[in-house]
Amino acid sequence: MERQVLENDPQELERFKERIDLGEYAQRQGYQIKAQGKRNDWQHLENGEEHIIVSRKDDKQVYFNPGDDRDKGTIIDFVKTRQHKNLGEVRQHLREYLNEYPEPQKAYATALVPARLEGKPKEQGETATEAEIEEEKRTRLISEVLGVKRELTDRTYLYSRSLTDETLDSPAFQGRVFTTEKNEHGFRNTAFPLYNEHGLASVEQKNTGYKNLLELPKDGIWVSHPTQGKGTPIERLVLNESAIDSMSYHQLKNDGKNTMYIATAGTVTERQTALIQRVIDKQNPQEVILADDRDAGGRRFNINYLNDLQPARPFKELASQEAYPEASRPVQWHATAGRYHANLRVEYHHENSQEGAERVNYLTRQVDRINSVQEEPSIEMKVQRSTEKETVIKLSVAKADTAQLEVISQELYRQREQLRPEQERHPVNFIRVEYPIAKDYNRDLELASQGLSTSEIQAQAAQDEREREAQRLQKEQLRAESQRLEQAQHLLQVQQPKEGQKGKTTLETSSVVPAKTDAGQLLPAKEQLAGPGSEKELIIKVEEKDKGTGVKGQAEAVKDTVERSGAKVGDIQSTSTNGLRHSEMKVAYRTDDPEIGRISKTLDAIGNQKGNDVVEHHSDRAERREIAGKVENHRLSQQEITR
Repeated sequence: MERQVLENDPQELERFKERIDLGEYAQRQGYQIKAQGKRNDWQHLENGEEHIIVSRKDDKQVYFNPGDDRDKGTIIDFVKTRQHKNLGEVRQHLREYLNEYPEPQKAYATALVPARLEGKPKEQGETATEAEIEEEKRTRLISEVLGVKRELTDRTYLYSRSLTDETLDSPAFQGRVFTTEKNEHGFRNTAFPLYNEHGLASVEQKNTGYKNLLELPKDGIWVSHPTQGKGTPIERLVLNESAIDSMSYHQLKNDGKNTMYIATAGTVTERQTALIQRVIDKQNPQEVILADDRDAGGRRFNINYLNDLQPARPFKELASQEAYPEASRPVQWHATAGRYHANLRVEYHHENSQEGAERVNYLTRQVDRINSVQEEPSIEMKVQRSTEKETVIKLSVAKADTAQLEVISQELYRQREQLRPEQERHPVNFIRVEYPIAKDYNRDLELASQGLSTSEIQAQAAQDEREREAQRLQKEQLRAESQRLEQAQHLLQVQQPKEGQKGKTTLETSSVVPAKTDAGQLLPAKEQLAGPGSEKELIIKVEEKDKGTGVKGQAEAVKDTVERSGAKVGDIQSTSTNGLRHSEMKVAYRTDDPEIGRISKTLDAIGNQKGNDVVEHHSDRAERREIAGKVENHRLSQQEITR
């Protein structure tokens, strides 16, 4: 007897989550597997420019989109987001899917449960124990980085970023930037703590050529004190991508207004946006300034801030929980990014279909106005779903044209304020965007510190942008060339004649030939060039005056220099004889590293210094220099083209 399905059976949704293989479903919708775990416990799938990761959580499969932190969940969320169906339509769709494909063809391995601290069997309350394990890990990592005595004892790195003592001694930054404990290489970094409502959540570390955020959930934001000291009512909140940019903004633009700064340590997550809103609720600023980088990423963050942030909400307690009333959202939007394109999803909520058509016409006019001034239309607009109460529209542009989506979002912001009841509207200029002249505010500060005028900073910023674009193209071309040569080498290996066969393979006449030493002799087979994409190793020897145990010398300086170039360096092995210290260190690099030119120049420079010896196979040295030369020639040619 066929089981009767209740229209709103809550257990039916759980059955969908348990029975439907999300990865297989995605493949039937056009996604392709790019990679997967050895135990089939996760899959990386791709559909055009969209990537998703599918894994198992408890007894259900879940997914997330690395390009959009809101796009995640179970099979229910996957269908709702991509097919723009309401819950009833999702139910009907998945019922039909199960009738067509009743049994999943793939099975994921059961997720490993972290070992319990006391080795007890799993019981009710396991989740709490895992949370305690995560909390212990977080506390231990932070303690290892910051140590017991948390203070700023070394300002060298901050000075190198053009920050002055006057800025660093501002009340805003006291207790908000530290010097870390020594790491395994004996170095101290500058640390920026990230906080959430429970306290210290993580730590970002920076130094010249080095940046690291602890391997913890991005569950915090860097928050300064008010510029007029703790506990003073703030007038302005400034949002940046990095704490360095916040301090740079302060040094460049401090006008006496009591200001608080927030930084997200890079990409903004949904959790960080919620924390920023909580700061607004508590501090009640008169204005919020979006001071992110002048690039596609910074523009995307600002687009989403315009949608998500609102003036301080009144606090209410509801059933022993904190509650904040939300203003109505007749229009809302969210920006995401693919590899080459940026997308804006716009949702209109309206009373009837006629009202929906009017709002679509409003947006169409804005898009047409922008497209009309372009040689070719740059914004693609598509109505994805339209009902009596809701209309969903997707806008797409090339990633370089993300600024056009920002113009659209500002129009949507103004439209939303007009559509809201008057008592819910934002104060005029509550949120405003303020971009740096160059890529970010620290670059502005660096150029201003050199005495450059505004027009000169603009000219240098344009040159910086040309160089970044040339480097991007160079990396893409190197990556494509490396892939092509790796494929050719793979074919060579596949088509080699078996032992005892006569004749040549089809690729034996290619440019891949046995390597020779400087003397012209063929190298042993194991020492022949591995081809593009291979890893090389060498030894650096340093001889210097012995300064005593624990004292850093030339060897440590050499190691630091090589690491900063992008190569990997092993531990220093030292011995002392007759007042001299003899040190060795192993160095490894890849020939397809985008920084191969910098690595090669560094190794050659070190080899020319007194007391240093770079011990490297002749063929490896020749190959390294040849590839580095090609990279440099390409860079110069790209610069010539951009001129």
